[in-house]
Amino acid sequence: MIIGIDIGGTSTKLGLVDNGKVVKELNLTTRGHASADAFADALATHVNELVTGQVVEAIGIGAPNANQLTGIIEMAPNLPWKHDVQLARMLELRTGIPAVLGNDANAAALGEWRYGAGKGCKDLLMVTLGTGVGSGFIVNDRLVLGSHGNAGELGHMTIVIDGRDCTCGRKGCLEAYVSIRGLRQTYAELDGNPDVLEEEGVLCIAKAAQIGDTAALQTFRHAARWLAVGLANAVAVTGPERIVLFGGIARNGELLMAPLRERFKEYLLNIYIGRVDLVASALPDNDAAILGAAALTTL
Repeated sequence: MIIGIDIGGTSTKLGLVDNGKVVKELNLTTRGHASADAFADALATHVNELVTGQVVEAIGIGAPNANQLTGIIEMAPNLPWKHDVQLARMLELRTGIPAVLGNDANAAALGEWRYGAGKGCKDLLMVTLGTGVGSGFIVNDRLVLGSHGNAGELGHMTIVIDGRDCTCGRKGCLEAYVSIRGLRQTYAELDGNPDVLEEEGVLCIAKAAQIGDTAALQTFRHAARWLAVGLANAVAVTGPERIVLFGGIARNGELLMAPLRERFKEYLLNIYIGRVDLVASALPDNDAAILGAAALTTL
């Protein structure tokens, strides 16, 4: 058995994985802890609760800006701690269980590749759409890490020169337009109903679109256009046979997928038209990230 941990910008999910299935889950808030050490303490408590009565071989952790080569979360813009955090080592010391840390989107890509919509693909791109925009690239059956362990950041590809400020410190990144924050900003810029944005997240915008709110519908069309540009550029570099979309924004069905398919074909290099599948995740909401985090321990 393996513990898989998915650390998100607002919440952290832990799962006990047995032969590729999540058999038990716990949740923990990512924010509200006094320090990274306090978060590690809380995380260890939850791990020990999952481990009770079981023999666990390892812990796999997926987190934003996590470097698999060093086991360090490197100044993640969407996490509360802006300094480097040696989380793998911190959790090992607290639990006595070997731990491996990797980028959260890479972990989700591994989960989808081994157990979901990416199963059987030698070349895959997984994109997570939520608090940020993450991505994981599988090329010729290998996860792409790069020379420094942090390759494959599609969300921080510049798509608008001198565009919106991004949490990474640059301007015009894909994440600034297609993340939850990005969609909410687009809706506001389109003079959408302020009452809609009183609810958090993007479900409020999706619900408004479903009843014909013009600004909400345009928000998803704009997001589809920006995302299509980013995906088409990625295809030109790695040539995946399939792209899998995962996360809260991707779960809004045809609101995003219908205009995205149309725009994707428009921006795609001619040689790839009809040769790249564009699909939503085939795994339950939380399982791709948890299973992928667990899969980090077997690389």
